[in-house]
Amino acid sequence: MEKWHESEIVFEGKVVCLRTGMVTLDDGGLAYREIVEHPGGVCILPFTGTEFVFVRQYRIALGMEMLEAPAGKLETGESPEECGIKELREETGFVATEIIDLGKVFSSVGFCTEMIHLYLARGLKQMGAQLEPEERIEPVYMSIADVRDALSEYRFTDSKTAIIAARALAWLDNKGF
Repeated sequence: MEKWHESEIVFEGKVVCLRTGMVTLDDGGLAYREIVEHPGGVCILPFTGTEFVFVRQYRIALGMEMLEAPAGKLETGESPEECGIKELREETGFVATEIIDLGKVFSSVGFCTEMIHLYLARGLKQMGAQLEPEERIEPVYMSIADVRDALSEYRFTDSKTAIIAARALAWLDNKGF
């Protein structure tokens, strides 16, 4: 097991911190590490009863539009479920009567601490989206069959979206949808 021998935060931003330093290895040797520290996030997939609701948005890090499940960063003191409910309303305009826990995933275990909590939202009522001023998001409705096809054809390239779509379908299959 590795333990920090010495480290320092070399960058502290609004979303992430970058920690660099040396770790002590199990044999007593030292190795250099760079770790992105992230507070975690939530990904929530709305299900209308017949369709899933994804969002399409431009991602500057990739220089392209991405199809994703609604998601957001955890704020200090906010529970994952509270964050999911907030992101669901902000990005899609929906409120849900049922929030189903679909587990957690880590975004990139080799260098990042981000844990993403996954939820399925059911019993939806449209209340109107409340986008942040800088957000440009378009809802995309997909049938169960279309989501199955997208998964089997590897069309979801955002990892959290591929995982939540697969887990949501597994949950629905288990419930007899």
